[in-house]
Amino acid sequence: MSARAERPFLPTLREIDRALAVSIPERVAILRELEFDLEELRARLEAEGLTTDEARARALDVLSPDGATLRELERLRTPVYVRLTRGLPGDRLRVIERAALALATLSVLLIEAGLLLDADLRVLSPYIWLVLALGALLFATIAGKAFELWIRRDHRRPERGLVAILVLAAATVAAGAGGAFGDLYMLANRIEGGGAPASTLAVEWLVRSCGVVAVALLIALAGGLAWFVLAHWLALVSGERRNLLGIDHNAHPTTR
Repeated sequence: MSARAERPFLPTLREIDRALAVSIPERVAILRELEFDLEELRARLEAEGLTTDEARARALDVLSPDGATLRELERLRTPVYVRLTRGLPGDRLRVIERAALALATLSVLLIEAGLLLDADLRVLSPYIWLVLALGALLFATIAGKAFELWIRRDHRRPERGLVAILVLAAATVAAGAGGAFGDLYMLANRIEGGGAPASTLAVEWLVRSCGVVAVALLIALAGGLAWFVLAHWLALVSGERRNLLGIDHNAHPTTR
């Protein structure tokens, strides 16, 4: 049996999906409810004596939403954040959002720096500051994506930014490994220059290198976990949408 015969309202659902400017979960809920109502009305009309095609056409005439109805649905499903900030001009709102994100990122960086300042700076690699800077940037990227998906619920480009999280996590690991090699190069120069015993310098290098690598790995693992949560959630909701619309799972999941 063809997909058209099994789900005769599928083309209409796809058209409405393209027209609705709401989050993916909200869109799926609306389309599921609409298909259920359409199927129920079609079955009732067929039971009253109409042919299958006549019942389908009548059900669409009665229940298929027009443009005004879709706009009303969008208004009713508007996220709380969007409702609260609706009175602000778009440019000003973007400035406020970016300022809030920058402030949160700076706070994370200051907390990281404060924790390190409590330690003995002599045993810390200078490359630790690069690792922390990348960690703060990673935090900003994750926070921005989480805000977009779950607070503002802007799902026009849901996958945008996910790759950046992985890239920053990998860059953090690379910075930690690079710091260890950089410290090793400085160790070789100090040993060549004489002064402290080589064994003492080697222990100092080991402590520094382990510290910078450990911090880099912790930050990267946190970033990887955040990426997994975001990507897994997006895969679930996008999978529900594709199943509902009969879209091939090999197709790109990005939606408007």
